[in-house]
Amino acid sequence: MTLKKLLLQIALILFLGIIIGLGINFSLLQKYFLGDFRFGFISLDEYTSIMFITLGEAEELFLERNALFIDSRPKETFQEGHIMGAVNIPFEEYKKEKALDLIFLPPEETVVVYCDGSECNSSVELAKVLHKKGLLDIRIFFGGWVEWTEGGLPVSSEK
Repeated sequence: MTLKKLLLQIALILFLGIIIGLGINFSLLQKYFLGDFRFGFISLDEYTSIMFITLGEAEELFLERNALFIDSRPKETFQEGHIMGAVNIPFEEYKKEKALDLIFLPPEETVVVYCDGSECNSSVELAKVLHKKGLLDIRIFFGGWVEWTEGGLPVSSEK
């Protein structure tokens, strides 16, 4: 096999790999270019009071009663089930009504914001609002309701 033929085969494999990769991920690429992901990202340099936490860290804060848990999911979903003791600030509903301006939490209080899980961004968006309102210790539990319930941790409902 000549070097020219080998390089041609490598180029063909790379080209086919790129085409297949683009085809498989077409819907994600389309969402990216339409801007669907821009709200899911957060600059920790800009939002210095926000940090992401794991299930273990959320459970520890829960057990020590050292944080206020805030559920950012819609009211109906919250009523079906939520982390025991959590309060509901349904981000999508409140942002439309400008009701987020009426929320007051002591700046020094630790809050843990969550939503359904990694597919949901309302917790990130609510955390950004709370940061702008002056809260100093905001934790985002990105695993959210799904991970909490899978872990068999305390829940309650309002049914």
